[in-house]
Amino acid sequence: MDMMKVFVSNMKKYRKERQLSQMKLAEMLDTSTSYIGEIEINRKIPSMDMVEKIAAALGVEPFRLFIDSKTGAGADTLLKENFLESLTTGQRQDLAKCLIDIISNDIELILVPENKTGRKYQP
Repeated sequence: MDMMKVFVSNMKKYRKERQLSQMKLAEMLDTSTSYIGEIEINRKIPSMDMVEKIAAALGVEPFRLFIDSKTGAGADTLLKENFLESLTTGQRQDLAKCLIDIISNDIELILVPENKTGRKYQP
């Protein structure tokens, strides 16, 4: 499953677990219901800033939105529950920030032509 599909699936899962409608989530994020709907049907890709806001509104660490719960893969195969449980709150926050930075850089490399960044995306 690609990263955006995993994100969308997890966003919907956490939203429904918290019994939030798209409208309520949109209100919490100070955005439109249609924008939330377009994310959930994979028509819009949220910025990393918005990913952080979505995660906060859903009460999860941002990297959890990118982990495929069916395979345990996604952000990193080391991110297993027992590993995460051993981390302090500060370490978890540092890990989440690190993963967001990595994902942001990869997205920038994908979206910005090579001649503008001087770098080339290599999966």
